[in-house]
Amino acid sequence: MAAVIETAPQPEETPGDTAQRGAPEAPAALTAFSSVTGLKPIERLTSDTRYAKIIPDSAQVTTLKYSSIFVRTFLRSDYNFCASKISVAREGKLRALDQAIRETSEWFTMAIAWTEQLGARQIPRRYETIELEVKRPLAGQLVRCLTQYERLFARAWSAHASHLLSQERCTATLANAEKKLNRVTLLCVPDNDEYDFDGARLER
Repeated sequence: MAAVIETAPQPEETPGDTAQRGAPEAPAALTAFSSVTGLKPIERLTSDTRYAKIIPDSAQVTTLKYSSIFVRTFLRSDYNFCASKISVAREGKLRALDQAIRETSEWFTMAIAWTEQLGARQIPRRYETIELEVKRPLAGQLVRCLTQYERLFARAWSAHASHLLSQERCTATLANAEKKLNRVTLLCVPDNDEYDFDGARLER
């Protein structure tokens, strides 16, 4: 287990690919909550207009609690973009996203179990709260991955504060977690016709 968690992150895609998303779109209203963590409040999510145009299968609103800079940044910059792309994904691209999100969630489950077996006392944390609209089940699974990241974040730093986990291993574990979520964003960028039926990227 530890070997999986400790593996140093390696780049899989060119970060510049995210530039293809284009300029941020007009803001939409968010449920406002005052900051209790010191994190800057999220006043808007990018791609609000794009996501608002998606006709939901069964629209739901879910509440997400977060205390990490990574999740705050992902929510503000990537969530609506990913949720929109998930909503229009078909065939091979949908398979690729489904597999990536499922594997990410499974990895988080193992990583959380690994940190919990260290036996550290859980340090109380303050959380920000945001309401997110979920229009497709797979977008709901992405939100679950963000919740799992927060759980791993809290447990890893509690273990580090209890001197049960070195700072290097704590940092490497969270870096791997962030890499897996960022990979989902990168998979969202290409259009449907850039994926083969089995989810593999087509060579151009």
